[in-house]
Amino acid sequence: MGQTISEPTTTENSWIEEQLNVAVRFVSSYSLPDSDKPLALDALDKAFKSWLASNPAPEMANGVVNAVGIAFGDSLVRSGAFRWVIVSDEYGTDLAVRALPGQGDVLVFPADFVTKRWERHEADFLGRSFAEIMASVRSIRDEWQSHKPKLM
Repeated sequence: MGQTISEPTTTENSWIEEQLNVAVRFVSSYSLPDSDKPLALDALDKAFKSWLASNPAPEMANGVVNAVGIAFGDSLVRSGAFRWVIVSDEYGTDLAVRALPGQGDVLVFPADFVTKRWERHEADFLGRSFAEIMASVRSIRDEWQSHKPKLM
């Protein structure tokens, strides 16, 4: 079975919105100085670091990973380079963000991205990773453009 990419359904878009609301509450709980500001990656980084330092119960991880991951994905989408998609293949179906369709097809699976950092108890990665991903997208786009045939 090959990979298929489709648009999120209304239900999936609603779930994304719910996770963004959870992320706002998460920041309010774990980074109080950022609680009255718009949701931002630096606030999420601080909240995630504080949450990790609190030695959270493992059963909390899934909810936090989803909320922080979706907020990270939303930051990529708000950059204008990515859009939400549903990716299905022989391993299952997952929510992702996609940039450069047909020109590099950059896919990021935000919840999985955060899960890997949770497993390593890594903090302070969201802002840095955002910058690195955006730099990679620009590089891939520029490379693609430099190989595009010129019209006369």
